[in-house]
Order: sequence, then structure tokens, then C-alpha cells
Amino acid sequence: MIVILYVDDITSLGSLLVVVDRLKDQITKHYDVTDLGNIESYLGVRILRDCSKKCLAIDQSGYIKDILDCFGMIDMNPNHTPLPTGADVHLIKYDGQASLEDIKHYQSLIASLLYVQISMQPDLSFAVSRLAQYTSNPSVQHLWLAQYILSYLLKMQDMYLSYNGAKGDGLHGYTDSSLGDQTDDYHLMCGFVFLLANAAIG
Repeated sequence: MIVILYVDDITSLGSLLVVVDRLKDQITKHYDVTDLGNIESYLGVRILRDCSKKCLAIDQSGYIKDILDCFGMIDMNPNHTPLPTGADVHLIKYDGQASLEDIKHYQSLIASLLYVQISMQPDLSFAVSRLAQYTSNPSVQHLWLAQYILSYLLKMQDMYLSYNGAKGDGLHGYTDSSLGDQTDDYHLMCGFVFLLANAAIG
């Protein structure tokens, strides 16, 4: 079985229900716990299960709506890509100095995007990781590009990952690299994605 613990939230998964129940019994002997039953969400991720078909789907529609609302983007027009054409000209170090307010706002926005990207949106990986390099001193263009990613999420907020345990054919991995960024000190950029049960995993 697998036990996931985050602060005071515990999720347990097992191939036999009797083993999961035994673990819960052992925990309740030592701690006051609230058993919420079958999992429906965890840390902002909604979980939908169809045990008869061995299918599981996850999405972050609720969390994405919350951050769109938090950053005032809920009524913006959606975009079809994480970054616009020609964005690379803005992905450079800012030679000015951002205000403390702008830095905090930008850091909060990037942190929210990182959580979405890590949890279940690998299509954001390049865009968010590049913009995360400028959190100590973001320019107006960096903020605009981060907001552009939010407008892309506006279009993608109801998308989900579907894991098909009945038809999945094992673990597959894919990777690629840039072999050196020509604009910012020749840093190597590398990306990867792993698929299990025909869907991406973190």
C-alpha cells in the first residue's frame, strides 16, 4: 500500500481494502482523526474514480478558478498557448529595479502557476520555469507573460488527466533539451514527461 502524508492530511491507497482499514484502525488508536471516506479531492486536486472500469480522472478546475479570481483574470479573453509568439525577446534579465509590491505580486503569481504545473499541467513546464528565473526582479514584460499563462489556463481550466488502468501499457518517458540558451548565459534547458496508464504523471 501507499500512504501520502501532507502536514495533517493522510491519504492511503492499497490493493486490498482490508489492509487500508487495518492501517486506519492503527492510526485511530494513537491520534484523533476524521475519516472522510473515499477520496474526492486532495490539496486542490479533484479526483473522480470509476473502479469498475479501472479509470481515474483528476483536475484542478476549482483551484484554477480560485487563482484566476485572485489575480483578476476570471473575465479575460482566453489564449490558446502558454506563451505568445516572440516571447523569447522578453525572457531576459531586467536591467531596472522592480518595486517591492511588484516583486511580491509576481512571486505569488509564479508560485500559483508552479503548483498547477507540478500537479497536473506539464504543458506549462517550459513557460513557468523560464518565468520563475526572474522572481527576484521581474519586469513589466515578465508580469505580462505570467498573466498570459493565466489567460491560457482560463481556456484549459476544465481539462483533466484520465488514467486508464485497463488499457494502459506501462510506464513511458520522453525528454528533450535546448543544449544551451543563447540569450541568458547559455543555460541548458531540459524537459521531460512520464506517462502511466496513458496519462502524464509528475
